[in-house]
Amino acid sequence: MNNLTTVFFVLAVFCGVNGQGGPRGALTGRNYMERQLLCALEKGPCDVLGNQIKGALPEIIGNNCRACDPKQRSNARKMANVIRERYPEVWNALVEKYSRA
Repeated sequence: MNNLTTVFFVLAVFCGVNGQGGPRGALTGRNYMERQLLCALEKGPCDVLGNQIKGALPEIIGNNCRACDPKQRSNARKMANVIRERYPEVWNALVEKYSRA
């Protein structure tokens, strides 16, 4: 579950959940976040974090984070809300791709 913790932490920083970073940080974070989401959808190249995200999404979305500890589950909910709000089409595509049938 260490990879999930890393994924949640990095996504929280880049999505601006912590409310810091200013305009330049928000733009950089937004661009980086969009690249990670494209990676997760297999529509763009992946870096190390992107591969970790792709590896974590089946647990987060497909298993409803059942193997997550309470803090990871809380972070997963926060991140899902941010992605749903900022990237609703991407969220729907992620759910479709990583949900259990």
